[in-house]
Amino acid sequence: MIKEEIIKKYFYASNKVAISLMYLSKYGDFTLKNYASGHLGTCMSMNFILANLYYFLNHQNLKNQIVIGPGHAGLSLITNLWLNNTLNRYDSNYSLDRKGLNNLIASFGGLVRSEINPGYPETIYDGGELGYSLATSYGYALNNKEVQIVPCIIGDGEAETGTLSASWQLNKLIKTTAKVLPIINLNGLKMGSASFLSRLNDSELINYFQTFGYQVHFVDAIDNPNLLENVKDFQNSLESTLKEDAPLIIFKSSKGFTLPSVFGKPLEGNINVHKDPFKNLEENLKREAIKKLWSHYEGEIFDQNDKLCKEFSLFATASPILNPKEVKNNILKEKTKLPEYLTNLMQNNNGIIFSPDEIFSNQLGSLSKYTIELLSENVLQALYFGYTMAGNFGMYIAYEGFMPLISSMLMQYDKYLRQKLFFKTPKEIPSMNYLLTSTYLENTYSHQNPSFVNDFLLRDDNFYNIFYPADEESLILDIEKEKNKKDIVNIFISSKRHQKTYPSLKDAKIATVKDNANPDLILVATGDYMLDLGMSAYEYLEKEYNLKVVYVSEPKILDKTSRKALDDEEFAYFFPENIPIIYLFMGYPLVISALLKERLSDVTVLGYHDNLSLHGKNENFLVNGQSLNDIIDLCNLKIEDKKGLKLRRVKNE
Repeated sequence: MIKEEIIKKYFYASNKVAISLMYLSKYGDFTLKNYASGHLGTCMSMNFILANLYYFLNHQNLKNQIVIGPGHAGLSLITNLWLNNTLNRYDSNYSLDRKGLNNLIASFGGLVRSEINPGYPETIYDGGELGYSLATSYGYALNNKEVQIVPCIIGDGEAETGTLSASWQLNKLIKTTAKVLPIINLNGLKMGSASFLSRLNDSELINYFQTFGYQVHFVDAIDNPNLLENVKDFQNSLESTLKEDAPLIIFKSSKGFTLPSVFGKPLEGNINVHKDPFKNLEENLKREAIKKLWSHYEGEIFDQNDKLCKEFSLFATASPILNPKEVKNNILKEKTKLPEYLTNLMQNNNGIIFSPDEIFSNQLGSLSKYTIELLSENVLQALYFGYTMAGNFGMYIAYEGFMPLISSMLMQYDKYLRQKLFFKTPKEIPSMNYLLTSTYLENTYSHQNPSFVNDFLLRDDNFYNIFYPADEESLILDIEKEKNKKDIVNIFISSKRHQKTYPSLKDAKIATVKDNANPDLILVATGDYMLDLGMSAYEYLEKEYNLKVVYVSEPKILDKTSRKALDDEEFAYFFPENIPIIYLFMGYPLVISALLKERLSDVTVLGYHDNLSLHGKNENFLVNGQSLNDIIDLCNLKIEDKKGLKLRRVKNE
């Protein structure tokens, strides 16, 4: 059998399997599922791309890592992972026979979710949010000698996102060790309208992508509907890409590629084919429609012994399992400065810093040769994610105020780590580390806000750590302690120009800075600027009052539900009952109030506010629009009211 015929047979088989997963209770049995999970319209063109890609990778014996960006490609990918024996290598329930396929049919839409996720073997990207696939591919290909090629399949709807649009420029910005091969699935339709790329003719598409530096190859199944010729064109295009620095393949087809007409109505090119075009049909008509699809893709996938056809072994390909690289420890000298520490850390561990053009501004210019700078936080995050998924050590350095731009990306990653717990397939992932510099209340309105940590602090902390080190030495110790952790996000928040030192606070989640056996008031701080402010208030008031100053570097310890929570005895040691508390937080006050809600019902938290009326015209305010004198006045008021103030500790139900 010639190559084109083998690929066509596999393609038809993948369509038949996908239809079975989506609609049937068993392979070849037309008892329908109650709910058709999956997206039919995307599936057929994805199956065609994967059939060609898997055959090519197998034939060329290329070490690879495929990244799939389209948000609705799960049905197609799990189909192909079963057909090419990837799934069975990780789970013997899905054997290459009729029983294994029926087990997958039973699992799909339930145990096996229809969206790509960490349970899909050998995938590094779940695509829950669109737009990050190409940058992830470039990040994975950076300094990666274990793979030769990283094919990245991109949906034409996905290509409209800002992040993907900016990611095309990466081939000019970075040089990868492995080849990145973008493949656009240009099937014309998003969920409800035509895609931007489908509105461009071939000349416009070539000009558009040549501007970015790509060598463009077309496989056009619209102008030339001959399937075997499409296969030949695809294989020739793949062959050509091996000799090019920045290749790009555009596969042009209609949504629902190769689907037949049903009841006289075409499915191919029909916008209603996006998910389940038969959802409104009565069961008998729906069964008849599925039989029509089934018979359209002729050929059997099993031999006479109900084993998968042997030809399909030609599509087997394995992604290498890249284990996390152990991060070497730095030898910490006395009074080591942050630039020197980070320089050694990157130099000794093949590390890369990802920063949106802020390395010199953050006084870390000596790190520039280890840094990828790009004024797109989203693209940098996807690059960093890909680099990390290849087992590498890196760090993201940015202004805290700009980080809300990628909050949802980190929340997706947090969910990725949560899902990973339930599957045997995924490997450990190196820590993702974020050093967020802050000028706190300077340039507040031009530099957004400190809300990035809110999304983390208000959820359980199984997959993240948040540190507010009191000074530079504490910051270095925190990074050194956490850098080798796996499956975790580490966030370090430090002021950009902070100079004061607090030697007694090294390596402490919570510590008493100034103690007093019978305090009139407790000043608590989180954030180095806030500690400076608290100490200034203490120094002014200490001759008149008994004050206690507490520093909390990891605010999640205040939350009773946290894995790091202080127990009741520890909490009572730092915060005795019936003592007024003023808490200074380098962020939004409501976050601390939420963490303390099951501990204390009455504590005054001061911090960042967006309300301009509180600040007036002067940007150099301190906290809540109040000067140090205002904080001192508040302390006086709290202490004077102490006898009448009943600080109530919340009782456990």
